[in-house]
Amino acid sequence: RSDWQSMKQIASFGCGVDSVAGLLLNSNYDEIIFADTLDELPSTYQYMEYFEKKSGLKITKVTSKHGSLYDYFFKGKSQSSKYHHWCSDKFKIQPIRKYLREKYGKKETFEMSIFIDFSEFHRMRESDRKYIKNKYPLVEQKLNRDQLKEIIKSKGYLLPEKSGCYHCCFTTKKGWIKLRNNEPELWEKTKDLENNSNTKESLIKIRGKDSQTLFECRCFNG
Repeated sequence: RSDWQSMKQIASFGCGVDSVAGLLLNSNYDEIIFADTLDELPSTYQYMEYFEKKSGLKITKVTSKHGSLYDYFFKGKSQSSKYHHWCSDKFKIQPIRKYLREKYGKKETFEMSIFIDFSEFHRMRESDRKYIKNKYPLVEQKLNRDQLKEIIKSKGYLLPEKSGCYHCCFTTKKGWIKLRNNEPELWEKTKDLENNSNTKESLIKIRGKDSQTLFECRCFNG
């Protein structure tokens, strides 16, 4: 359609600073969707419950037909890799699209708001589906991460911790140590995943130069 106004307004919610601030700035969407890998950090699930209750917003959770990302990796003797980062597509993008098609039908079109801050404008991209138009409201408003944190606090909300899978290869050294100290069961599961994997690259990086590199996960909920 050429008339974008007739499109369903969808918010892709990741439960991190960017998307929480984005919804506090504008919650006027037909649907807010969270793609759940079933392996998010416990703090993310806790914040989600807190945010829904405090804001009164309903967040739709969708999952992949493959189930848990951890189980998928384990069965395939694999793990996430910064060189082959396909898990975002299979466990986030595809489940969202499948849900939208099943609920709204194949004739409906969507404007998908994706919340990345202004410093990450290089991650912007057009959708590869004609029925979806991607929109980046935080980039349009030129809001950086510090400004978004202030918006959340000014609205009387607690700041969320960084969202992401607990076994993500983009976890920083600080993140691994925090997982080891605070979530020992998940730490052991991650070590099991690494030991089971045929991937030559190590998953957990705590020592050495590589562990100091601040990689950011490129998970993309649109």
